[in-house]
Amino acid sequence: MRRTFSCLALGLAASALSAQQQLVLPDNHYLMESATQLGCTGSTAYWTATTGSRFQVLYDASHFTGKAGVTGPIVLSKIRFRGEDGEPNLGGQVYTGAVISVGSTSLTSTTITNTYATNVAAATSTMSAPITTNVTVAPSIGSVPNNYCIEIDVLPQAFVFDPLSAQPNLLIDITLPTAPSNAAPLALIPMQDTIVTGAGVRGRGLTSSNPAAATGALSATPLVVGLEFLGAGGFANPTPARNERYGAGCGGEASSFYETFQNGQAFDLQGLTLTPDNAAAPNFYIVSNGAQPFDATRINAAPNSNADDALVTHQLGFTFAYPGGTTTTIKPSTNGFVWLSATPTASPFTTLATEFLGSGTTSLARLCLYWTDLNGLRNTPVQPLAGLHVQNDTSGGAGNAVCYVTWFDTGLFRTVSGTGIGGHALLRFQCVLYEATGVVEFRYGTMPPFVASPSTTANTHGALVGFSRGRIGTAPSVDPQSRDLSLETPFLTAIEGTAGNMGQTCTTTPDAGGASYGGRIFGGQTATYGAVNVPAGSLLAAQLFDVVPVRPGVQLPGIVAPGCMLSVSAGAYLWELFLTPGSTITGTVPVTFPHGLEGIDLYSQVVVLGGLFGGPDLITASSNAMKQTIGLD
Repeated sequence: MRRTFSCLALGLAASALSAQQQLVLPDNHYLMESATQLGCTGSTAYWTATTGSRFQVLYDASHFTGKAGVTGPIVLSKIRFRGEDGEPNLGGQVYTGAVISVGSTSLTSTTITNTYATNVAAATSTMSAPITTNVTVAPSIGSVPNNYCIEIDVLPQAFVFDPLSAQPNLLIDITLPTAPSNAAPLALIPMQDTIVTGAGVRGRGLTSSNPAAATGALSATPLVVGLEFLGAGGFANPTPARNERYGAGCGGEASSFYETFQNGQAFDLQGLTLTPDNAAAPNFYIVSNGAQPFDATRINAAPNSNADDALVTHQLGFTFAYPGGTTTTIKPSTNGFVWLSATPTASPFTTLATEFLGSGTTSLARLCLYWTDLNGLRNTPVQPLAGLHVQNDTSGGAGNAVCYVTWFDTGLFRTVSGTGIGGHALLRFQCVLYEATGVVEFRYGTMPPFVASPSTTANTHGALVGFSRGRIGTAPSVDPQSRDLSLETPFLTAIEGTAGNMGQTCTTTPDAGGASYGGRIFGGQTATYGAVNVPAGSLLAAQLFDVVPVRPGVQLPGIVAPGCMLSVSAGAYLWELFLTPGSTITGTVPVTFPHGLEGIDLYSQVVVLGGLFGGPDLITASSNAMKQTIGLD
């Protein structure tokens, strides 16, 4: 039997029009489908590209009654689906005559059957009257989590769902009679499905590529579903738990510098200029913000390479000097960096700060403009010149040559590909080397608004920007720590020493996270803070917390030593003191975070208070800082 909608439903709708709330199913997928924050493949079995389909998605009531706090009847107003995280897509497909019904059921993720009619039968389920509508797939911006590219209004049905009723679980039933229009060359983005983490998905999917099929294939990885509803519970603005490094560490002697971007972090660099102190024999770089505009004319009649994970060997025609060495040959990579040597043969797509600094025996000096997993072939169907271009400009005469390394309309590896497909992400950036001055420019034109990593468990960052000498002798370059290159400039690199800069650390339980994204804070997490590369001989260090950032950091004479930055306010909260710390600080006073703090930003930094024991400055060394947004898992 079908539910008859009463004054209760209409009353809820009328009284809660100003209280639209949201939640995500499952309740441990607010940030992304994987706890390790790795890119995954998504699903094409539900919203299909080349056929019609029928699918059902079931989620248990616990996703509503748990952290979302739904305590009674709610009126569903929208159901939403999002494309694969970190993947941009132009969208534009239209599903004509889609038939959508939502309902409540006593079936569970373990008792749902592979027969569509059985699942919606009145014996176990109460379904809304179906609505028939055209569904347009909107563009996906490539954020983490990705924006919802499919939104369906269900409010006209005024369906009341109660996760405390005898039919407490949600069932969605959608039939797509035909394949979407514009499936090619635009190419439909894979839809984000689930991965079992923590308490599990507590849901189930059922799919068939034949919209008239009576049965389908059951799946333990249903689509991620966003809901908007009227009533109590949920979140006005769901805030995923995330973190990022900012500020600038000090206390060491690092010739390298870099910024690592977390998955989903905004890419905010407009350009960088690296100026040597001595053009003929540089000791260090002066790194400043800004560069000349991207020059789209510096491309060749055809790209030097548009292959995946490829190198281009290029003779400069002059000797280019950089801190620690010289070269007459460069080897740019299609993955967004330039080896300052003729020796390397590797073009890695896995972004590792340790490898950048020389953890591999063949890791040499390089300039990283946007080191991530790129692929020029993604865009050749729409831009024949897409790829890596290298050229010399000798028009300035002897001693004034300029070399341009240009990534022109290259693509991200993590976009859909195929015959005639392209244009979902067009990246333009450029490295410029000047013979006369030894200056290096990082120029950025069209860049993705957000950073996302490739699909590999070895990857620790979404992207990396910087300069490194790599392995120096038998040891890697010392670690300067990730710093905020959009704000913490200008600065000087150092003549390479034996100690790296201080770095802030954070470990969390019970969810430690993965290699690529640890230290997130959400309800139930306990965090412990510390630091690495603490200067030898330090007598007292302090862990500081704040809710107010200082960006860029401040250098106060008499308070903060030259070259160091205070990246929290003067009113920061002192959480823990460390007497005679070693080179690594491990916090012993954990912080436990309850639910209810979602949306608060916590800023943290470790400082060495050497001035308390003599000396002109109170703070003699400081770590880079961390911004942690307390949010949802």
